[in-house]
Amino acid sequence: MTNQKKSCWTCKARKIKCDRGVPTCQRCVRSGLECQGYAPRLSWPRDNDRKRTLTVDLPTRAALRRGSKVRFINTTAKDVELYRHLAYLTLQQPQFLVRPTPSLLKKPQFVVRNMDLVHYFHADAHLSLVAFSPNTSDIRDALIRMAFASDTDSGRALLYALLAVSALRRSGFHEETLQFKVAALHALSKSSGIASLGTTESVQHVAACMLLGAFEILLPSDSSGEWIWYIRGAMDIIRETQLTKAGTEADINILLDWTYYHYSLSTFTISHWRNKAVILDSSPNPTICEPVGGQDTLVAIDKQLFRSPNPTHEILNLLAEACDTLLSRSDPRSQEDSYKEHLKQLEQRIESIPVTPDMAADGAELSGLIKLYKLSTLIYVIRAGQTTWESTTRLDNLVNRAFAIPVKQPGCYHFFPLFIVACEARTDEQRGAVLDLIARTEGYTFMRSMKMLKAGIEAIWVQRDLHADSDLLMNYMDLMNVVISSNTTLPSFV
Repeated sequence: MTNQKKSCWTCKARKIKCDRGVPTCQRCVRSGLECQGYAPRLSWPRDNDRKRTLTVDLPTRAALRRGSKVRFINTTAKDVELYRHLAYLTLQQPQFLVRPTPSLLKKPQFVVRNMDLVHYFHADAHLSLVAFSPNTSDIRDALIRMAFASDTDSGRALLYALLAVSALRRSGFHEETLQFKVAALHALSKSSGIASLGTTESVQHVAACMLLGAFEILLPSDSSGEWIWYIRGAMDIIRETQLTKAGTEADINILLDWTYYHYSLSTFTISHWRNKAVILDSSPNPTICEPVGGQDTLVAIDKQLFRSPNPTHEILNLLAEACDTLLSRSDPRSQEDSYKEHLKQLEQRIESIPVTPDMAADGAELSGLIKLYKLSTLIYVIRAGQTTWESTTRLDNLVNRAFAIPVKQPGCYHFFPLFIVACEARTDEQRGAVLDLIARTEGYTFMRSMKMLKAGIEAIWVQRDLHADSDLLMNYMDLMNVVISSNTTLPSFV
């Protein structure tokens, strides 16, 4: 079928006559080249091109309201600055993609009693907690039981942290919310001073850290990147008190699964973060990790990896291992045969993970999530091992399979697989489907802010378009580093 009035972008770049075949030019197929299609795209004007600008008739607001499928991806000065940073590897950090909402204290709409907040947490606020399991009711029930298990400093810390999250979800960030958070931190500080924590106190301490981390993830402010200190603090307590050997108590296992999930996803962010200081407290006494040094100090990361004992979380273990293994193209070790062989073995281990877990309380929903994480992690590892961002038949098949999972769902609550898969979108239809999915997900009242995630995805799209006609070879890892670091705070991809 031939009904195009112009040549495909590939033939145009080669300066040859195009047969204008739809959907793919047969000249490109016979030459073994990727046909870049006919859709409009961003490109740099050539030096000898006198036609510096193109104008189009924009649809009216009324037309857009009537359901027009026209979408716009704007290229701004920030995108161009990001492009130049990638092109010339400048030392200056590009401007931030998204600036969080200022943390202005708001008056609560009404004063509520503490137990009212506990009931609200049970009924509604717990839905905003993110875990690998699609069902957070088990975490909710375990946290409430732990909070009232004993009247100790660690128990009060957990209760105040629970009230802080509930108040934040109910009325926003106001004076009462801040008071609950400060009270939780004060109780945690006192609990940390105890020479030896018992099992109950250790579990409460970990749970309080996790809730404070969730609080920071839910709050889009300049300090919301501090979630990493609470997650790593919880992991320190688990390690020092050996909670993994505390037996098979259900509440402890639920808490450990929740903590391991956040820890595994944090390794992805940390491996690409090139902005502010990330110095972790690795002192022998379990406490809350706190940042040290100014914004310009170098990144120092505790590389010790912790594996989840839950077999359902094996894909998360491999994701954390991949983030710890992958090297930048500027690292000479990335050219060694041993490194390339390690990546191949890692890919094989990811592919061998069974999609259906042995013990899955949530059945098909959890199996679909494992499949999505498996595909997105495999795409990430393959891309990171490439010298340039190029397409292969294997990658195209993986991307198509991954796209088929979330885009038709009512929402996608896990940021990492959505981010990895969305970055692979090339056509207007794929990108539109991603934007529609994000819009549907944002429609749920319990969802956390997706502004940073959406800004990062669109930044990746723009850079891919800007590099399409350039001789510059775009590297996947470099682009991930720059885009993820172009935030005012450490982004969370849970």
